[in-house]
Amino acid sequence: MVDAVAVRPGHPQLLAQLPDRRWIVGLPGNPYAALTAAHTLLAPLLAGLTGRPLPALPRIPLTGDITAAPGRTRLIPITWDGATARPVGGHRPAFLHGAALAAVPLDWQPRTPVPLILLTG
Repeated sequence: MVDAVAVRPGHPQLLAQLPDRRWIVGLPGNPYAALTAAHTLLAPLLAGLTGRPLPALPRIPLTGDITAAPGRTRLIPITWDGATARPVGGHRPAFLHGAALAAVPLDWQPRTPVPLILLTG
């Protein structure tokens, strides 16, 4: 059913339904890419199967040195203080310590509010 999602990171991912109506979700092997894929593919699937709506995503201004990914939405780990979000710095393992993922669209401009996928309670 789904063999590609235009988001970075998060490749490869897969969504398929077997003839007996069971679902298969394939997530990337990289932990950070798997986390983003779970939020963009698995969470909507589970919400749909259980009849529950996805929570509304808060929108908050994003600051920092960020470039959009050509042709796709970019999910960036961020920290936020309730008013402004900024990217988590450091090496890739540090990405897993963000408080949320900012969904940065193709046409993003600095300080423009972006949807946040919260990773902590």
